Amino acid sequence: MSTRIGLFGGCFNPVHRGHIAVARAARAHLGLDKVLFIPSGHPPLKGDEGLLAGEERLAMLRLALAEEAGMDACDIEIGRAGPSYTVDTVRAFWRELPDDAEMFFLLGSDCLGRLPRWKGIDELHRMLRFAVVQRAGEERPLVDPRLLALPCDAGPVSSTLIRERLARGESVDDLVHRAVAARLAARRHYAAPDRVGA
Repeated sequence: MSTRIGLFGGCFNPVHRGHIAVARAARAHLGLDKVLFIPSGHPPLKGDEGLLAGEERLAMLRLALAEEAGMDACDIEIGRAGPSYTVDTVRAFWRELPDDAEMFFLLGSDCLGRLPRWKGIDELHRMLRFAVVQRAGEERPLVDPRLLALPCDAGPVSSTLIRERLARGESVDDLVHRAVAARLAARRHYAAPDRVGA
């Protein structure tokens, strides 16, 4: 029986309960043995503005995943100089995995429009399958037959919402793992400048 690995790339700025819900859905729906969360180093299509250091985002991922079976965080991109291209990351895994291993890349539906512009997209399609997260009520047919639909009800949570709440000095305990919430509070991450030190 082949090993089935899910790669979940993203900024995770910060990681939240929705990300965990996606990984759980992927394990169940795609029969994955493991989901690897890969925080981006320098995302070429998004830029670094407002992005916490990679080591800090990785630390929060490890806190969030500590109690999750079949999930882990990987530092392959944050340790790499220059832009973080998914194709370079997937090539590295491709070289290390057994010949019969299957790889899936978990992709938010909001990224679909940018996918054709990804570096090495044709090569990526040859190495793995993209599983597109479809939230409840947002399901729509995928035109490209190489894409898989991944149904998941992750709820109304986003990293942007968390950053906005923290900038207003509001709690995010309902949106992130308790250990992540404690670290965000202790380090005053995303706090508005006039609130830092308050």
